[in-house]
Order: sequence, then structure tokens, then C-alpha cells
Amino acid sequence: MPRPAPGNPEYAEVNYRYAGQTGHIHEVVEIGGRELAKVGFDDRKIVYYFLDDLEREEAAPKRAFHDLPDAGSPERNAT
Repeated sequence: MPRPAPGNPEYAEVNYRYAGQTGHIHEVVEIGGRELAKVGFDDRKIVYYFLDDLEREEAAPKRAFHDLPDAGSPERNAT
């Protein structure tokens, strides 16, 4: 859940509009020594936030699409 500090000039109006809403982190990249998260919301809007400004559920699984086995791999098709 994004919680940007009020009046932060690094954020735009859209960042504050989605503040406090539950979203899903799709990707984290490092820019200028800071981690920036791509956050998706239920209305399919994508908004970027600094990772430090996100309230996260530590119990949520942390993975990326490239962490999953390939569709044709034996690991993914095992029962």
C-alpha cells in the first residue's frame, strides 16, 4: 500500500490519488541508488513509487515471472 510523504516533489498527483489503496508490486528497479516499484491496482492502472514509501505484507510471496519454471518444463508440469 503506497504511503508517499505529503508534498514530496518527486511524486505527481496520480501518486497521491492511489495512496492508501492496495496494489501489487510487479517489478522493482534501482534508479539513482533508490529502488522504484511498479505497482498495479485493481483498475489496471500502473503507478511507480519508491519502495521505501510502500507498506508491504511480508507474508506475500516474493517472485518474478522469470522465477517461475517455463511452461514446457518438467518442474512446472509435475503433479
